[in-house]
Amino acid sequence: MSGSAAPSALQETVPCAHHPERPAVGTCARCGAFCCEAEAIHQGEHTYCEDCGHRPEVSYVEELRVRLWGKRDTWAWLMLISAPAHLVFCIGSGLEGMWNWAVLAGVNAVVVTAWFLGVRLARPALLLLPPAWVVGMLLKGREALEVVPLMVPLMALALAAFTSTRSQLFFRLEVEPRRLERLWDARANNPLATWALRCGLVGLVLPVVAPAAVLLGWVALRRVNPEAHPPVGKKLQALEAMGLGVLSLLLWTYALVRLSQMNHPL
Repeated sequence: MSGSAAPSALQETVPCAHHPERPAVGTCARCGAFCCEAEAIHQGEHTYCEDCGHRPEVSYVEELRVRLWGKRDTWAWLMLISAPAHLVFCIGSGLEGMWNWAVLAGVNAVVVTAWFLGVRLARPALLLLPPAWVVGMLLKGREALEVVPLMVPLMALALAAFTSTRSQLFFRLEVEPRRLERLWDARANNPLATWALRCGLVGLVLPVVAPAAVLLGWVALRRVNPEAHPPVGKKLQALEAMGLGVLSLLLWTYALVRLSQMNHPL
């Protein structure tokens, strides 16, 4: 059956398969069930019922959720890398008789290791570590004005890891569709445009990278297709990358010409 809208006669006589009190506006392109406007999910040229529309093989956002569910992310590997440093500091502090620092460092090592292993209690525990270190420093006689600036970047890192959509998928926590959409847009939507923009920014410092920004931006721009499934976007990023690449070439060409004139005056 077709996933397009049905005639008005169908709407008046055929009820929705999941909501009998509502008229159907079309049929699901996957299972063929009649669906009402409230549950109809439109993906490109096709219409799906609510159940089919959220299946990984239909929804690119759900496919991303399934693919990343329980898979370790960058934060998890950073936690594992930092664990030996915490452990060394813990042992060193203990040998020096600084038991308060040894305990705090030991707790750090346990929390980051638990994070890597996917223990959910590690998430709130991570947020408690920076305040714990601040309290420990204050008890040791440090001034608050010295301690608080140290806590701010550590707390910012802890909050970034705690709120990361990718990290929540690793811990098998439910994530809102709009956040999944943003994650998909950042990771999978026309990645050439993202790389082109990075090359454009680097090209301002290293001009040899600028041509790559122009080339990748041009290819990414040609790929843009909002009507595709999944949609291919980031047109603005592709244009920005090409602009930065051209700007870098012009600025460095001008700089080299001026330098040559200064070294070889007429």
